[in-house]
Amino acid sequence: MPDSLPENPRATSLTYAGEVAVVTGAAGGIGAATAALLLDAGLTVLCLDRIAPAADGGHDGRRRCAAVDVTDADGLGATLDGLRADVPLSYVVNCAGILDETGFSGVGAESWLRTLDVNLVGAYRVLDAAGPRFAEAGGAVVNVGSIEAHRVIALSNPDPNPAYAASKAGLAMLTRTAGRALAARGVRVNTVSPGFVATPMAAAHGTAAELPAALAPRVPLGRFARAEEVAAAIAFLLADQASYVTGADLRIDGGFELT
Repeated sequence: MPDSLPENPRATSLTYAGEVAVVTGAAGGIGAATAALLLDAGLTVLCLDRIAPAADGGHDGRRRCAAVDVTDADGLGATLDGLRADVPLSYVVNCAGILDETGFSGVGAESWLRTLDVNLVGAYRVLDAAGPRFAEAGGAVVNVGSIEAHRVIALSNPDPNPAYAASKAGLAMLTRTAGRALAARGVRVNTVSPGFVATPMAAAHGTAAELPAALAPRVPLGRFARAEEVAAAIAFLLADQASYVTGADLRIDGGFELT
């Protein structure tokens, strides 16, 4: 027998046939982590947020940032055209979202409409703007949903937030309708549904360093997810290796659904 085994890094690489990705909500959290991972994969990434992501001189000009609100349909189209320089789009990640901590009773119309407009209609606007700008070879879309699309969550707060949950449930169905509508053009559309992720949104409950006492027994893996872990799942669903996956919803919840 040989004295030692040959070196085996046990690694595989995701590949991307397209060139340009759009990431909304790219200024922080899951959006920023996703943009960074796609840049590392060699893509040109159009980083969009209501407030422009911080400038970055690296990546050979492949990181291109702009301030645009997903509620601004005209602004989205103009921004995409200004950043992509006539190169067609191949990938879209809808990560922009808001959460109003309202509880169930007395939620005003303004809060309802704003949440739905950003989280659901905003994702549609991005898809609609990207549609005619997609490469002829097609591409892939990932919508960032939530486990609140599937289950009532009222653990860290006494009541659920109905507008947020409804917007994410609607986003899951938008994924399915878009997947059906765009399949003939070679565009795949999928959802990731994160559970409890260590982002500024989670920190609003106090800390994202460890799960709150009311939540910890319900998450078998025993911790918050890292934004980079959600980004890795998004990167897979965009990649060539997921070429036969569309209309799917991938939960990233640390086992919460098991409890």
